[in-house]
Amino acid sequence: MRSELSSDFRVLTITRLGLVIFGLLGVSLLGDRPTNGQDRAAAGAAADTLPEGSGLAAKYPGGVGLAKDPQVVFVEDFEEATLDATKKRWDEVKSAAIMSLSEDTPPGSGGKQSLLMTHVGGKGDGGHLFRRLPPGYDRLFVRFYVKFDPRCAPIGHFFHVGGHHPPTPYAQGGAGVRPRGDGWFGNGVEPSGKAWTWDYYTYWCEMRGSPPSGQTWGNSFVRDPSLKVARGQWICAEVMMKMNDVEDSNGEMALWIDGKRVSHLGKGFPKGRWEYDKFFPGEGGGGIRWADAKGGPERFQVPPGGQPFDGFRWRRDERLKLNYLWVLLYMTAPPDHVSKVWFDHIVVSTAYIGPIQKPTNKPKDPP
Repeated sequence: MRSELSSDFRVLTITRLGLVIFGLLGVSLLGDRPTNGQDRAAAGAAADTLPEGSGLAAKYPGGVGLAKDPQVVFVEDFEEATLDATKKRWDEVKSAAIMSLSEDTPPGSGGKQSLLMTHVGGKGDGGHLFRRLPPGYDRLFVRFYVKFDPRCAPIGHFFHVGGHHPPTPYAQGGAGVRPRGDGWFGNGVEPSGKAWTWDYYTYWCEMRGSPPSGQTWGNSFVRDPSLKVARGQWICAEVMMKMNDVEDSNGEMALWIDGKRVSHLGKGFPKGRWEYDKFFPGEGGGGIRWADAKGGPERFQVPPGGQPFDGFRWRRDERLKLNYLWVLLYMTAPPDHVSKVWFDHIVVSTAYIGPIQKPTNKPKDPP
């Protein structure tokens, strides 16, 4: 059934406002927090074997020719002559009227165009591009470039990767519903509203619930106030997702910003603690969770530095795989407020991609 994004996310927004108020009442009872991103990174450093910096893209300066690499699943560089031609490369396009091709491109790009989404407050709630990724994969890396106008209003929901079984040629809603492990899961990379910090917005079958009744909104895992979204400039973001074995919770996910790995979670790493639906890497002390069995909150103590993360059980059915890409801009804003967001160089691959390698100008041979 097709998603009704507007109604789903309005309910989500109203409910999360209540969660913020509830959380403020109890936050003083919880544990100490690391003072910087280095402490958070150290919490999972022992488990990190994923690369940083240059990746597959380094073999293709400017991104030229990258689509032909055997490890690449899909590339969208928005170099088609018209927006209509671009739309044909996607299974579903919502609110194409807010989209246009722009000459603004990331530094080092070998292309001449990007996609611009322009949202005007009071006129809709954004738009999206959605595409299936057949036949489905057990591990994928998805890189994209994004630029937010300095005056851009806070974003509600953003760039998503996940899986549906069976696959559908359109985006599906699921706000507030814990997946069962046989039908869907999803993970958003998001600029976290008014905070403008990078984090996840994740749905899976063992996700944590929230007060007042244990409802499940997307869980977050970075919780680093220093990881600010740099508006007004191009940003390279990349997410990795790895499926779990059906009988285990050994699924993983990771995030890179401008080639720097800022998060990696899997079974046994990093250490941290939960506050309902938020995981704080590197933190110990008092934790709190929603206990479904008792229908209420449950407090517990975590050792200094935290306890190992449980890992992700994305699925309970091996037929559920990574098989969709959802370039989503969902937002509301004051009437007539103009927000602009650019996208470019979207790449889906089975290997780490990394930032664009700038073309080198070889000196000409002397005459």
